[in-house]
Order: sequence, then structure tokens, then C-alpha cells
Amino acid sequence: MALRRTSLPRTAEAVALAELRDAIIRGDLPPGAPIRQSAAAEQLGLSVIPVREALKTLAGEGIVDYQAQRGYTVAELRPSSVDDIFRLRELLETEAETRAVAKVRPEDLAAMREALEAQAQATDDADAHAAIMANKAFHFALLDRCDNQWLLRFVRQLWEALEPHRALAYRRTAADGDRVRADEIVHEHGEILAALEAGNVDEALRLMAGHRNSGQGDFHRLLPAGSDTATD
Repeated sequence: MALRRTSLPRTAEAVALAELRDAIIRGDLPPGAPIRQSAAAEQLGLSVIPVREALKTLAGEGIVDYQAQRGYTVAELRPSSVDDIFRLRELLETEAETRAVAKVRPEDLAAMREALEAQAQATDDADAHAAIMANKAFHFALLDRCDNQWLLRFVRQLWEALEPHRALAYRRTAADGDRVRADEIVHEHGEILAALEAGNVDEALRLMAGHRNSGQGDFHRLLPAGSDTATD
């Protein structure tokens, strides 16, 4: 486990939550990894109580799992879970995107352009963490314009449930030297942005739906064969 304490003034629970979440996004805590409360608290210079509360929050978001006698582990997905998550994403994000494209502003498009450039650079640098953060910034620069906080809350939770495996995907691509899919994602983002900049709403929505479907396939390729047969 690799946790890094920052100097920002936050409550102890907020520190624990942010650092645990970031370690999962970085891939330092991969799917299935145990999270020992006492070890995490020691690394962060905190008591066990805020770490425990942070883990409860992450469990509520589906990012970590808890089992009696076993404790907390980073959540592992099954193919059926991936399909369930992406089905909900399709329903909720289609609504959010449809609302957002009607309200998108020049500054939102500029933020998407900035995130796209950052993602392209991170891909060139094989920087998995930076690529993940830029990817999320690209999508939510638009999604945030839907102006429905309840809708956004659920969309964010679905994204976060996939974070451990997203980190694994980017790390595997970098380790294998396989730039093909990473470059395709950047290209797909570029097409979406170009459609939005041209005011072609229907095309942008079509491209976003296709991009989401491609992402579902990416997650399936990460999971081991037969992983749906595991017991709870």
C-alpha cells in the first residue's frame, strides 16, 4: 500500500478518504488488494477511526468491499457487474448528456480541449494516473452542465465503481507498450469535441454513445475468464 499525506487543511476523515481514493485510482491498491486499517492509519499519521469511516464511505460507493473476518478489500468486478454498471451509465449519462449539450458554453468546450490535450500528453508519457484524471475531466466538463445534482451524483458513483479497474487498464497498456487503444480513446474524444464545437448535437450524442460502448468492451477484456462463477 502506498499512501501519501498532503498538507491541505482537511478533517482527518477527509484526508483518509482522499488518500485512499487516490491510491486506488493510481493503481497502488489494485482490485482485490486488502486494506489494513491500522497500516493505513499509521502511514497517514491518523487514528484508525477516520480511516474506518473513510472505508465505510468507499464501501457505500462500491469502490471497496467488506467481509467479516476478512476486512476491507478493493472491489473486484465480474462481467455481469460491468454490464450492469454500463447499462445504468447508458440510461443516466444519455439523460445528462442530452441536457448538457443544450447548455454547453464556450468555456466548457475550452475545458474539454484542455483535458484532451492533457490526456494526449499523458498517453505519450505513459502516465496512467494523469491519463485517468484527464479522461474524467474531459467527460465531466460536459456532464457538469446538465445542472441536475442528483443525476450527477449517481453518474459519478458509477464512474468511481470502475476506478480500480480503470487504473489497471492504463497500467497494463503502459507496461505492454500497447498504445493502440489509448490512442483510440484520445481520437474518440477529439471527434466528440469537434462535433460539439461544430454545434452538431446529434452527432456528438451518437459519438458519446459509441465511446461508452467501446469502454464497456475495454473493461470486459480486463476481467479473467470465468470470473462470474466466483462466490460472494
